[in-house]
Amino acid sequence: MSDLRKTFGLCVRAYRRRQNLTQEALAERSGLSLDMIAKIEGGSSGASFTTIEQLSSAFSVEPAALFKIDIDDGRFSESLGDLVARLSALSDEDIAWVKALLDVALRPRGRG
Repeated sequence: MSDLRKTFGLCVRAYRRRQNLTQEALAERSGLSLDMIAKIEGGSSGASFTTIEQLSSAFSVEPAALFKIDIDDGRFSESLGDLVARLSALSDEDIAWVKALLDVALRPRGRG
């Protein structure tokens, strides 16, 4: 179940970023709290049907769209295919290493 929450959170974050919204702006647009948006995007909280409807309405997409990454998005087409092909040739251990590397590389940076 936690994988579904993580996927949902990643999709919400992707839609928010595509629409150039901050978490605060999405909270305001959807009627959800900033804390709830952060928990959903972080994968630490699930979402009720009502919450899913509020988010899909805020993004102007069907609710089901919030559960999958749109690989047909022009930004991903060739690059994503190349990455998938390269990753598919790796061992499970190597994939875990790449994932750990990405987790560090994509971690939010503190400002200071």
